[in-house]
Amino acid sequence: MSDTPVNPAAPPAPQSASLKEGILGLLNVYIDPVSTARRMQLKWFWIYPLIVVGIVTVIVQLQMIPFTLQAMRVDPPGNMSGMSGAQLEQALSMAGKISTIVAFVIPVFVVGIVALASLLVMAMGAIVDAKTKFLQIFNLLMTCGMISMLQFVATVIVLKVKGLDDIQSMKQLQVPLGLDIFINANGALGGLLNYFSIFTLWYIVMLTLTFSSMAKVSKGKAFFATLPPWVIGALFAMLGAMFRK
Repeated sequence: MSDTPVNPAAPPAPQSASLKEGILGLLNVYIDPVSTARRMQLKWFWIYPLIVVGIVTVIVQLQMIPFTLQAMRVDPPGNMSGMSGAQLEQALSMAGKISTIVAFVIPVFVVGIVALASLLVMAMGAIVDAKTKFLQIFNLLMTCGMISMLQFVATVIVLKVKGLDDIQSMKQLQVPLGLDIFINANGALGGLLNYFSIFTLWYIVMLTLTFSSMAKVSKGKAFFATLPPWVIGALFAMLGAMFRK
């Protein structure tokens, strides 16, 4: 009889995106890339993170509106800089209504952005011979959005602790949760440093490890294939910071 140890069989992959599998998948994305990877083959799994991320995003955006309006009131942007007090308040009222409508539309944009990012990841994956399908990647990026969601929640919590009266400019809405804690910088550099928070680094690590397990490729290849989502996010963070005073 051979003494060669036999590796235990891997846990079977779930067969359907049941409520139990949905909840477990959402929780596993924070700590267990292997278990998360097994659930990425489920056809409708993306609905679970979309519901959670969508609801939380709407709430966060609605909570951010008073702080944004306060920043605009204290330090009006260029198109409002010459307005009288009454005109400014009228403009802010309209901005608040538009922002409320936009908050409820954002989940739709999330689906579109994730779909585009999935195509880019699939293209990058093809370069390193990663055997993945669009739906698997779409599930993965939507699920990893659960990690990014935590940063939005943390930002609102910090602003609420400070209070409205502490907001004196749009730049203060960029709560230092990243490398900007140690390095104070303005403009594009400040946006880049702010982007690389503990949540973003957590996102990158879990995205890479889960893709590696899902596509059966090395971690280096997985890191390369999953560059588009967070590189594009960094570029948008830099661009947004350039327009904040």
